[in-house]
Amino acid sequence: MLSRNPGIRLKITLAFSLVFAFLSIALNLYCYHRIRQLIIGDNDLYLLSRARSLLDKTEVNPVIIPLPDKNAAMRVFVRQRDGSNTILFESPGEIHRIPVPAGQGVRDIGNLRVAYVASDNPENPAELMLAVSGDALRATLQYLLFLLLLSTLLSVLVSGVISYWMAGLLLRPVQRIIATTRNINAGQLRERVPVNQSNDELQELAETINQMLSRIDAGLQQQQNFFASASHELKTPLAVMRTEIEVNLKKPTVSEEFRELLSSQLQEINRLQNVVHEFLIISQIKADKLLLNSEWFDLSELCLRVFRQLKPLASVRNMEFNLVFDHNTDDFSLCADREKIRLVLINLLENAIKYGRESGVVTCFVGKISDGQRMNIRIENQTEQRVMDTANLTLPFHRESALQAGAGIGLWLCQEILAAHQAAFVLSSRDYCFSAAITFPLAYAPETQAE
Repeated sequence: MLSRNPGIRLKITLAFSLVFAFLSIALNLYCYHRIRQLIIGDNDLYLLSRARSLLDKTEVNPVIIPLPDKNAAMRVFVRQRDGSNTILFESPGEIHRIPVPAGQGVRDIGNLRVAYVASDNPENPAELMLAVSGDALRATLQYLLFLLLLSTLLSVLVSGVISYWMAGLLLRPVQRIIATTRNINAGQLRERVPVNQSNDELQELAETINQMLSRIDAGLQQQQNFFASASHELKTPLAVMRTEIEVNLKKPTVSEEFRELLSSQLQEINRLQNVVHEFLIISQIKADKLLLNSEWFDLSELCLRVFRQLKPLASVRNMEFNLVFDHNTDDFSLCADREKIRLVLINLLENAIKYGRESGVVTCFVGKISDGQRMNIRIENQTEQRVMDTANLTLPFHRESALQAGAGIGLWLCQEILAAHQAAFVLSSRDYCFSAAITFPLAYAPETQAE
């Protein structure tokens, strides 16, 4: 089977998942931005509150400096009138490199968060800088971002699974329509797609398909009726013409030249009768109503008759006809539709003559297979090509070249007739030899039906 593009179910799932992922990511990023502002603001308030608390406990005269927390660094100074700063206390570390901020508040300077406050009391004009590491805050924000992205991913996966299940549930009526229409062929056009009264697009689709099937069925019925009627109408005048020619051929007063003309016309009428018979069978096959008039007959006698009938055609191309019967087979009886098997043999032998090598040999082997339960017919002819492609030869209206004569239905017709008889039909080609093999199961006797 050929690979196909992703189905509607998967496309719906992907589309829904992409839209959901986009909206979820956008919403989570907005939430992250807002929550980040709240967390940073809360941390700023905490640092300012802590710095203000330390500043309230600081005295300039006499100098009283409270100790900062273990993980914090602090600088306490007094700003002089000339703008210089007199440091009263400074923790060791990076805080000595931090310049005094322009205004009170919290700033992020490098890896530190620095809170700067100044006293409003002129009698105690102290200023204080409190610096703490920003790693904990950044770790908290990164963890929050990770949780939001993880929740987005899980939400997309869960929504994708649910949407895939929901899409399958919603497309189940479409699958039923596909399953029904897949089983409809030319012989079953009267079957209809079930219609659910859902008043939606699925109901409209099912009704539209049923209307289309009705139109196709009506058109095919007209074609088949015309095909069958025309074939039946041609049978009678052809039979009359054949009878008149056969009667004239038996007259002793007919000249030799006129006798040759009548013989040629009789051959053409026989060919026309075979074509009409093929048309009737094709119309039955197309309607899936191929009828079999099964009876026991001698297959060897039928092969001899067909060989005699086609021998003049082989003589035109200087081809030799060989009919070989298996000497180990003492009974060539076969239960099948005699006329249809005759048509199969005529088609296969005509193909062997038309497409075989000129002045070559056409050989037909007839006999039972070693197990005695199957009858085998194998027709071989020599070809111009070493190997021929046989894969498409049984397709209807298939021709290897547009220059070839015929409509390309002979081998397809043979295949359909033999399939109705449950017979195996194999075409093969190798070493400049083309072979058509038929195997009939002798234990099988088709049911007899009246045409």
